[in-house]
Order: sequence, then structure tokens, then C-alpha cells
Amino acid sequence: MIMLELMKEHYKTLISVPFLTMNCTLALIETIQRYYSFNKREEVGLVSELFLAPVRSTKMIPLDCWDILVNGLKHNKRIAVYKKDPVIARIASNMEPGCRLSSITTRFIGPNEEELCLSLDGHPDLCISYSKIESQQRIFGIPFKEVENDKREYLRIGDEADEWMSKILGIPVTVLHVPETKLSGEPNYPIYVTNSCPAPVPPVHIISISTLEEMNEKSGKNVEMERLRPNIVVKNSESGAEGFWKVIRIGDQLELEQTFMNPRCGRVNALDGFLNTGIYDVIYRHGPFRDTCNRPCLGSLWKVLRPGKVHVGDKIVLLKSVEKSISAPPDEELTEQYMIGV
Repeated sequence: MIMLELMKEHYKTLISVPFLTMNCTLALIETIQRYYSFNKREEVGLVSELFLAPVRSTKMIPLDCWDILVNGLKHNKRIAVYKKDPVIARIASNMEPGCRLSSITTRFIGPNEEELCLSLDGHPDLCISYSKIESQQRIFGIPFKEVENDKREYLRIGDEADEWMSKILGIPVTVLHVPETKLSGEPNYPIYVTNSCPAPVPPVHIISISTLEEMNEKSGKNVEMERLRPNIVVKNSESGAEGFWKVIRIGDQLELEQTFMNPRCGRVNALDGFLNTGIYDVIYRHGPFRDTCNRPCLGSLWKVLRPGKVHVGDKIVLLKSVEKSISAPPDEELTEQYMIGV
């Protein structure tokens, strides 16, 4: 009798227990499914090509293998050309005379990449020794035009490099080197007056062949991969899939985390020293992604979680994915380095 009375008093609770148990079980199953859905271990592509740009905006060097360190690709985009205006100012490579940089080729000399050679038809080669650069006087914070706060460390490469580049561009310029001291993904400087936050240190730039091919097919145009300046070109992946990768492993050790999709700029118009102003329009109209400011994005930018050596032919394994593509941050979180082309 006591048992029956207790059941009458608490029958609603007793009836709800199975339903609560079932709901908890379904929630647990969903959580496990989501975990394995976004924390994967599946091969999503192969490294088709590998490129390096020791000097910003010049032609990239094709490689078979390369070291990607905690601060990014070794020697990547550490040398840049600046005009004297009369104070130092950046050169926009999407207009004259900056577009002439896209006709300059670079190559390494020696087994340990200790010397860099710059070449252009009709001009003697310019050779830059990295060991001599390191012995130059360090400069902290150059007074740039339109710069609010510059905390970077620079090394002036020398008079010979300045004269060589000035003759090619037809304006007085200086060639500077930024030592590899910042970690990939750390805040970078200078901060420009029009922005409030520094951009990340130049990360690893990845584009898939299938994404570019689909855009070209839709547009009826042929935008060359060289214009997009990726470090790693991926094959055997689905078009646009890289927009949903969060963490990947390349080869045996290298692990990268996507920071954001790459907002394209007018730099894509420059190739071999000439400008084709219709290229950016193709990407704007037919590019696969948009960021929060409606800028066209093609390719993705990655910071280094675990350094390693990357080889052409390496497998790319997806470790973690996201439900929707990772947009680029708003304008105020990017320096104009990304907007005028690097």
C-alpha cells in the first residue's frame, strides 16, 4: 500500500524519467557526432606546388621542399622595397612604378640559402648576403609616412641594393630587411593612421587548384595561380573546401591553423611588370568567398602551430574543421599591407 501511494504521488516524475534519459542520450550522441565531425583525421589533399617570396611583390621561387618555422616560412617576405617620399613610404605594387617589382626574379645561391640573387633582363644581378645583413646596424621604428606606431626592427641592406632598385623603378627607394623575430600569428607593426590594430605576422598562404579552376570556369577567364602568390598549392581537394578547414597537418610534423580567408587586393593585377586591371574584377565578381566587409577572398592564411618541413607531394590531413568559412576580420583589424599587395 505504501508503495502504491508513493507511486500515485510521484507518478509524473516517474513518467518523465525515461524521457529525460532519452533526451540526455540523444544530446550525448549529438555531441560525440559533432566532435568527430569537426575533429577529424582525414586526408583532404596533396601539396602540388610550393613557393617562397624572399622579396615582397617580386616573382616567387618554386621549391621542392622548405622549412616552415615558428615564425613562418624561412626568409619569406622579409625584404621589402620602400620609396623615399621624402620620408619612407610603402610602394603600392598594383600601380606604377611598383608593378615593375613583379618582373624581378629571385634565387638562392649556396647550399644553406646564405645568399639571395635578384635578376632582371638588361640589368646586372644584385646579390644580397644574409650574413652581411645581420651584421648591419639595427633600426627600431622608422618614421614612415602615414604611420602612427612602428615597433618593428629593420636592417638596411645597403647603398648597392638601393641604387639597383632605384634604377629599375625610376624613383629613389630603399631596400629593408625585417629579421625573423616575431612568431607566426603575433601582432605585427607598423600601425597605420587609418587602422587601429596591427595585422598578424605574414602567415602561410594556401590555395587549392580546384577553387581557382572553378572560379575561372564561372568567369570564362584564366586567372593564373602566379598572380595569387600562394606559398602552398593544394591538389586533389574539393573546390572551396579550404574555407572550412581549421587545423591541418602537412607531412609528418607541420601543423597549421587557419586565421582567416585571404582578402584579395589590386596586387593580382600585376604580373611580369605589367598591369591588367580586369583581374581583380574577375575575383570580385566570381570569387568563392566574401569577408565581413564584402571584400573578395581567394585562398586562406594560416599561422604555425607546430613547425616542420614541407615537401611537394606531402599529404594534407584535416585535424579540425568549422561549420562555415572563416571570414577575414573587418578593415580596422588589418593594416594596409594586405590591401595594397604583398
